[in-house]
Order: sequence, then C-alpha cells, then structure tokens
Amino acid sequence: MEVARAAQLAVEGADRMSLTRQVRAGSLVRVRHGAYASELGVDAMERHLQLVAATWPLLGESAVLSHSSAAVLHGLPTWERDLAKVTVIRPEGGHGRAGTWLHARLGALEPDQVCQLQNLRVTSLARTAVDRACGLSYDRAVATLDAALRAGVRRSELEQIVRGARRRHGVGVARAALAFADGASESVGESISRVLIAQVGLPAPSLQVEIRDRSGRWVARSDFGWLEQRVVGEFDGRIKYLGDEASVADTVIREKAREQAIRDAGWVVVRWTWADLSDPIGFRRRVQAAFDHARGLTNPAS
Repeated sequence: MEVARAAQLAVEGADRMSLTRQVRAGSLVRVRHGAYASELGVDAMERHLQLVAATWPLLGESAVLSHSSAAVLHGLPTWERDLAKVTVIRPEGGHGRAGTWLHARLGALEPDQVCQLQNLRVTSLARTAVDRACGLSYDRAVATLDAALRAGVRRSELEQIVRGARRRHGVGVARAALAFADGASESVGESISRVLIAQVGLPAPSLQVEIRDRSGRWVARSDFGWLEQRVVGEFDGRIKYLGDEASVADTVIREKAREQAIRDAGWVVVRWTWADLSDPIGFRRRVQAAFDHARGLTNPAS
C-alpha cells in the first residue's frame, strides 16, 4: 500500500491518461490529488497514514505533524471524523489554512515538543496529547490524557504544557481532563466509563483490581473495583469476541469461567458495553443494583 506521487510515477513512464485508466480499472486508487496507491488502507487510521505519506512531501521544512495526525503516529486515541485531513503546525509567521486535505495551524513549538517518527517531524507525545485534549469533548480528552500517562508521559510535563496554553481555546477542558486523568485506565472504554461513573454520582472505583479467593490465591484482574461494596465492574468492548466461530466460543467459555471464579471469591460482577455508556440513568441503575445485590449477600437478613 505504498503511496507514490504522480511525478514519481511519471518518471516510471505513467502519464496522466494512463493513471486515469489505471484508477478506472481498479489497479490504482487515488489517495488525494496527485498521489496514488495500489489499494486503500483497511481502516481510517491506515488511510490517514497514506494521506500523510501523500501530503508530507508538499509541506516544506517548517511544518510539523500535529493534532490527529500526530495522535495516529503516537498511537493515541483517534476518532474517524478527525482523520479526513492531515494536521500540521507551522511556526508563527507562516501561513495557516484549512483545505481539502490539509489543516495547517500557526503556533510556537519548543524544541523538546518536536520529535522524529518514521522520518517525519511530529509533535511530541505530551504536546500532541494536550493539543488533542484542547479540541475534544471532556470524556475524549480524559481518554487521550489517560493514554499519554499510560505510555509513560509524566503528569508534570503535561501540566507544564497546559500552563503554557492558558490562552488557547479549549484549554479549560484540557486542564479539567488532566486533573481527572489516570494512566491506570487501559482503554478508551475504561476512560469514558470512569467519566460517566463520576458524572452520575457513583463512588470512584479502584482500577485494575486484583481479585483473590478466600485462600489468597489469585483469581483475576478486573477493570474496576468498589472494594467497600465488594463489586467489580467490567467494560466489555466486544473486540475480544471477534474471530472464527470456534475461537469466539472458546473465548466466551473462558470468560464465563473467569466471571464465576470472581463470584465464587465473594464479589458481585457488573458488566457494561458501549451502548450502556450512552444511557447514564440506566447505567447508574445497573451499577446501583449490583451494590444492592452485594449488600444483600453480605447482610441476608436486611
């Protein structure tokens, strides 16, 4: 899926008409104006990396990949709607613009806020996380900053960048999200679950809780644990259930055995999915019902 510019293909003997014929025949696909590949990437992130490869040679020496483009390269959370354009920062004094394939912003970058990834100039992981957080909703900003902390960025570094962005649009969201961020969250779903748990007024859970049976033997690790209530929470993103029928069945069997072992250790298990996160009232009732059930097991006469 290597991307080639039309000028490069012209050197190899392909003129504009032959490129058009190949696109019509399906042997080439157009990544953007003047750039082609044998096939498009299988998902939005792969297609965005192709767009980066097609656009980077046109950007000049001052541009630095940033925001959603840098997030893809760093492995930070991204959402498909943000990946239609390559995003860059140019030094102040250059030109900012938003075109069909490129969104260029003006801005200052400290030397330690620029790194090299795949032979590209890219904003650092910390700077990228804060840039993204300034332009996202609160829950997605939390997920982004959680991921940066999980990847090893120091909280103090993120705080310093947020302080330096005090006049930027969206910095209030980034500041609040950073105060809530926790690198122990291991996925976007877990991060957004934590936000919803706080928003609906449930007690803050412990994260990545180690469950042991009554003899002290390790049983499992759970996404969330309300230790006082003896309730564990599991976000089910469903990715683990992809595959052929036999592997899915095996996964389901192992998951049921794991959950039963947690119950046998004296815990109540409550699970939720993406759909549950879209229903705050129902989500709160679901978790509260688990609390009530656990209380009944502990005090059967009550």
